Amino acid sequence: MKIDGNELAILQNELDQQGFKDEALKIKLEFLRQVRESGDHCPCKEACRHHGNCFECVTIHRGHRDHLPMCLWDMVNERIAALSHITEGSLHAYEARVKAEREAAEAQGCTGGCDSCDSCGGCE
Repeated sequence: MKIDGNELAILQNELDQQGFKDEALKIKLEFLRQVRESGDHCPCKEACRHHGNCFECVTIHRGHRDHLPMCLWDMVNERIAALSHITEGSLHAYEARVKAEREAAEAQGCTGGCDSCDSCGGCE
């Protein structure tokens, strides 16, 4: 079953935004029923102890706040890509430039924390 960009979920969201709360709830419940009946829907490539248990997985990721569950990556990446277009897709070039500056500063012994170089804002 396709969960990401699911037609029922999109319709439910549109109805909810238009104020048709009862209709939206019925469609939401139908979508969730279909997801439950479809079996394993977890996109993670490695089955962990929480595989398929969205409640536990999302709760753990919210708790440690280190990264997002794999099931959210595409949605977040879509939005980051859209934001990147504001700067004409220059995010990759920016990241490469910052990485090169950091590596050059480290090669010179820069450890950060001063204001004598451009890369870190300062060495001691």
